[in-house]
Amino acid sequence: MTKRTDHEASSMIGFATSLANDGLSYLADLFSRIVNSLKRITPLVMGVACQSQTMDPPVVPDPIPHEVVSVPAEVPAVAPKPIGDFSITFYYVVTEDEVIAKPAKKRVPRVVAANDNRAATTAGPRREDTIDESDPELASIAPPDQTTLFDSACQPISDVSNEFASQLALQGTGKLRDGRVLNIWGHCRCEHSPCFKVTAAQWGTGGTGRQLQPFRTVAVDPKMVKLGSLLYIPLLEGRQMPGRAPWGGFVHDGCVVADDVGGGIKGTQLDLFVGRRGWFLGMSGKEGSHSWARSVPVYDGTKLCERKGRHVARKAGSI
Repeated sequence: MTKRTDHEASSMIGFATSLANDGLSYLADLFSRIVNSLKRITPLVMGVACQSQTMDPPVVPDPIPHEVVSVPAEVPAVAPKPIGDFSITFYYVVTEDEVIAKPAKKRVPRVVAANDNRAATTAGPRREDTIDESDPELASIAPPDQTTLFDSACQPISDVSNEFASQLALQGTGKLRDGRVLNIWGHCRCEHSPCFKVTAAQWGTGGTGRQLQPFRTVAVDPKMVKLGSLLYIPLLEGRQMPGRAPWGGFVHDGCVVADDVGGGIKGTQLDLFVGRRGWFLGMSGKEGSHSWARSVPVYDGTKLCERKGRHVARKAGSI
């Protein structure tokens, strides 16, 4: 009985010793893990502490102003350069069919036949019988109301009415009944001056030799505006042009080109080509040719407008 008890006591002591050893080993391992974790965390804690010492102080917001100041509109980076104030007139292609010859009324002495039996008298003032040249029965013997148009070589182009010849010289471009388009050539030594040239261009050509473009070509004084230069006219921008596409019927963007000259264009005058007489009437309004355009600011359009071939328009993205 005593031997068994001693054996059990010895076993219990051994078990307790083993358990104590295992516990110590576990605690040692746990302590080692805690130390390693602290080693990894310490640099992070130190970095945060250092950073907190160098942070800027909190920003105190400014007091709200009593008035809100409006921001001015953005000024265009490229402003057009002003050239001056111009008086704008209009010109067009005059057609022979649109011009009605004005009959001239002249007092022509009646020719007395050689066999006239009326007695001659010396009493009183001499009287001459007169006739109206516009009398249709006498049209064949009355002086014709016509003018011959010549080219620069003094070769005849066509016989036209005096009224059409006058309008053709004024407008610079005209269309004959046979469909030919004439451009003024200039003064010449022919029987009648100025002389003209036949052109294949639908609207004629300007002083630069380029074709005229309705509502885009302007005639200028070369001493004031360089030929071929682009111009910007704010007065035209947003205005509906008369006519139909492709020449009219559009909203203008203000861009034109100085491709023509004129004998009557001097100084600060600018003549806008409008194509047809009907379109001229549409532009002139009730008060005359240019009553709404007598003093118009004109700008250099180089930076706002562009020309691609015969097409003149506003640059994409410009103001």
